[in-house]
This record gives sequence, structure tokens and C-alpha cells, in this order.
Amino acid sequence: MYIIPQSSNDLKCNYLVTYYGGTTTARKKLELKTQYGDLSKALIPYRPLGKLTFARNLVVTTDPVKDCKPDIQNVKVEAEIKKEKQFNETCEKPGHCSKKLSLCFGNRFTLGISVVAVVIFSLISPNIRDYDLCESSNSTTLNLKFLINELKTNLYGQALAIKAIADVLEEFQVTVEHLTVLVLLGGSGTGKTWTNYLIGNSLPEHANRLTLHLGPWSSSQEIDGAFKSLECCRWNFLFIEDSDYADNQQIETVLDQLFGINQNISCNRRKIVVILTSNYGQKEFTELLLQEREKSGTRLTINHLNVRETAIKLTSPLIDAFVQRGLHFTPVPYLPLEKMQLEQCIHHDLMLKKKSGSAVLLSKVVEHFRFFPSRKKYFVSSGCKTVSTFVNLYS
Repeated sequence: MYIIPQSSNDLKCNYLVTYYGGTTTARKKLELKTQYGDLSKALIPYRPLGKLTFARNLVVTTDPVKDCKPDIQNVKVEAEIKKEKQFNETCEKPGHCSKKLSLCFGNRFTLGISVVAVVIFSLISPNIRDYDLCESSNSTTLNLKFLINELKTNLYGQALAIKAIADVLEEFQVTVEHLTVLVLLGGSGTGKTWTNYLIGNSLPEHANRLTLHLGPWSSSQEIDGAFKSLECCRWNFLFIEDSDYADNQQIETVLDQLFGINQNISCNRRKIVVILTSNYGQKEFTELLLQEREKSGTRLTINHLNVRETAIKLTSPLIDAFVQRGLHFTPVPYLPLEKMQLEQCIHHDLMLKKKSGSAVLLSKVVEHFRFFPSRKKYFVSSGCKTVSTFVNLYS
């Protein structure tokens, strides 16, 4: 009997045992998965020729095997020699080597085409996903009728502003343009911030609403972050408040972002409405309205073209920057409010608070507001800005 080591791992070795049993010449190979120290105690089931089975003690008669691990390096060398020999034998046959090289070249060409296809797909897949999102939902639609009706119902004395906003949005919805800019112009308390609230509150859930305040409290990073939050394949409304407090650097940052939107074609399936507010224009709009009153007219009969021309001619750091950069915007005029619009604001605030208002309460609230010009007292100096405070005081 002799033992030949076959393979090993950290705990066990496999041995090939050749056994010569008794007087018979039959030889049987047995594979044992056990540690070397247990070989002397192993019982080997043995069946020489017949059906009778019995066991014999296996005794090691050879020297112990010090290392069961095969020589990995020799195995690799032998495998490489065998592979080279097979290749040479194949190449001895006419035409076989050229076919093999052609096959190799074909495989590399196919691999190159696959890599290019993967790269191209990775570049266009975001646009494909955006297109699928747009086609599978109503994210690019907007109920303008409902939005405009909210403005007409809750914004008092600003028929010109409502018409200007409605005209821009209705045209913008049916064009391929993906950016429009509105600049709300007029005195404090005339309804510019209230307009932003009404529009934002009238938008569907899939619309993206963002608000940005300019001034000393804002940084360039905040401005960049607001514009980076604009999303593809949906309506985006960016409300920029307090533009009059912005310094030159902030104005330039806003204009750079707007200019970049016009140049960006990678995300063209979106609608972006940027609405800025400015207090410029109060004096100019007041003069137009005074002229109309002297002709026995009202704010409802004022000439739309005259108001629009006045709005276009207004100068401010913001408007001047738009003109210099060649960025298109639509001025939206907000006329000064009169006593009738102030009373409408008071009734509206009482209704929201579910309170009843008497004539006495109404007159007390009105007394807290200043009017101009000083002699005629046509227009409210602060508009409806502090109505809610005085309603709380007397109700």
C-alpha cells in the first residue's frame, strides 16, 4: 500500500490510496478527506471481488507528507506550455491562424461598439426620462383660467396688471419659449406681493414654486441655489422679492442666471416664469391717473398704451441692467389704490377672519391711512399693506 497526496487546504488533505488486498490482484482507489494524523486510525470499507464487505485498519507505511499544497507556479507554467503547444499545432494548419486573428479583431471591434453605445445612452438617457415624464403626466399644463380668475376675484383695482399677466402667460403656454420674465412695478401696498401669493396658491401640485429675497441678507450662493432648483418638464415659478434692495453684484448674478437659462438647451421641456417686484413707478403712474381723473375718467378708463409706454420708460438699476444685457422682460403696472379699493381690502380681510364689519369699524380703520395729494386725498399712501393689523385692532 502507498499514499499519494493529491490536494490540500488549511485543514484537510485529499489522499489517493492504492491498496493491494490479500492474495488477490484486484486494486482499488479510495479518496479520503481527512487530516494526515487520522490516517492511521481510518477504517477503509473494502470489497475485493464478492458481495461481502468488511473493513480493515489502514496503517501508514510511508513517511509523513510535510506539505500537501501543490506547486501553484509549476501548475501555471505547465498550463501555459500546454496552451502554447495547442496554438502552434492549430497554426500549423493552413488558414487557421488568420481566422483566429480575424476573430480576435472582430471581438475587439464589437467591444468598442458596445462601449460607444453605452456612453451615448448614458448621455441621452436623462433627456429620455424627462421626455417620458412629460408625456406620461400633465406636468407641462397649467389651468390659466383658474389662476386669472383668482387674480380678478382677490386683487382690487389692478385690472391693467391682471390683463398684462394674463396676456403673457396665455401666449407663453402655447409657444416653444421656456423663459418669460415679469417685472411688477408700482408703489408699496398696491398688490405686487399679494399677486405673487395668489399665483403661487393657484398653481397645481406638480408646479415648482420658489421664492428668493434680494438685499444685504442674500448671498450669491442663495441666488445660484434658487436657479439650480428649477426643474425640467414642469412649470417653474420663481418669485423674486425686494429687487430694489439688490446691489449691482446681485443684479448681475440674477441676469447671468437668466442669460444661462436662454442658452441651456439640455432641459428645454420646461416653463420658467420669473416674477420680480419693484417699487419704482409710483410717481409716474400717479400722474397718469390724476390726468385721467381731471378728464372725468377713472382707473378703468385710463389708456392702456400710455401706461405701458410709461412703464417701459422707467429707469432703475434693475431695468437698466435688463436693457444693457438685452434680456426681454414685460413690465406690469400697478396703479395707486384709492379709498374704494382700500375699503374692499378691509372687507376681504374681515371675510377671511370670519368677522362681521360695521360702518363704524370700517371708518375707524380708514382713519389710520394717509392719502395724497394732500389737498384732494385721492390715493392711499401705503395701499392695503397694513389693513390686517388695524382690522385686528378694532374687531
